[in-house]
Amino acid sequence: MFDLVRRLVEDHVAISSPECTAGALWILHCWAFDRFEFTPRLALLSPVRGCGKSTFLRLIELLTPEPCRTDNATAAAIYHLLDRRPHTTLLIDEGDNLNLANNPVLRVVFNSGHQRGGSIRRYIGGWSRELPTFAPLAVSAIGALPLPFMHRSIRINMQRAAAKAGLTRLDAQDPVWAVARDQIRRWVTTCQLQPDPTMPDALFNRGADNFRVLFAIADDLGAGEEARAAALEISANHQDEDLPVILLADIQRVRFAHGGDHIATKALIPALMALNDGLWKDFKLTDTKLAQMLKPFLIFPKTIRLTLAERARGYTWADFKAAETARGYAWADFEAAWARYCPSPDTPTQSAKIMHLPPR
Repeated sequence: MFDLVRRLVEDHVAISSPECTAGALWILHCWAFDRFEFTPRLALLSPVRGCGKSTFLRLIELLTPEPCRTDNATAAAIYHLLDRRPHTTLLIDEGDNLNLANNPVLRVVFNSGHQRGGSIRRYIGGWSRELPTFAPLAVSAIGALPLPFMHRSIRINMQRAAAKAGLTRLDAQDPVWAVARDQIRRWVTTCQLQPDPTMPDALFNRGADNFRVLFAIADDLGAGEEARAAALEISANHQDEDLPVILLADIQRVRFAHGGDHIATKALIPALMALNDGLWKDFKLTDTKLAQMLKPFLIFPKTIRLTLAERARGYTWADFKAAETARGYAWADFEAAWARYCPSPDTPTQSAKIMHLPPR
């Protein structure tokens, strides 16, 4: 059964072999997530459109119990749905359009649903009610999603398939989907899943929480070694991906102290090295590394005209007269990235208006 589900993933989406393994196990975990303390989020991320994220979500929909696939959802829609259907598998496409950076209530619903007992409390019909959020959740997005969500997720790096990749067009009417679901349904009624499977030393804290249920399933299906190798490779590939977001936040701190409309690279790098307990000093940050890390956010160095104060701050006396212009960054070029990845703690909250559902 595991081989069948894994093969279906491999045949329809262009992802690596370890990601196929993790994706197949995540699909299976949706049938047994309520036996465990955590249900890892599945983040399907791509650098551009057309990388198969929607296809992957459709595939998951065909193989999971009580799926709910949508292109957009409010926090209220989700916790009211889970109140009625607690075993729903939530599948959300177009995650980059959810404005999660400025929607703290939806972020809370996504994050709290990672652990058993996750809930949100609302005043409905004259009573304070606790509404559940604990449920499997897969979100697809171009770019990245907020760091707390990413830390609760198994991340799949979606890429456009090569012309000769040999992928199969997904046909929802193919009887293979019904066959696979029947096999999974029979398995889940008899499987014996260990609540605390053996964990590799390299996986701990939240990383261990995310993969524990997948390892338990893999052990039951004789794929434990493959699952652990896949988890270690996926984790190693993503261990530094938060660094650019940390860089954005630190540059925002420099901006508040520096002021003005722009900053020279020769002034920005020393300012960064003085922050974050010497992180960037240890990283040996250079103008080239800085430009490479900012490039995915569409932020590029440019020639800027320096004020006298900037020239004095960022250059040696020998360079002072010649330094009327320099390579640097305009603060305006960071605004879109800061809004998405470094939201202010004072961002507006979601409307408190509650839509009442008819009684069950």
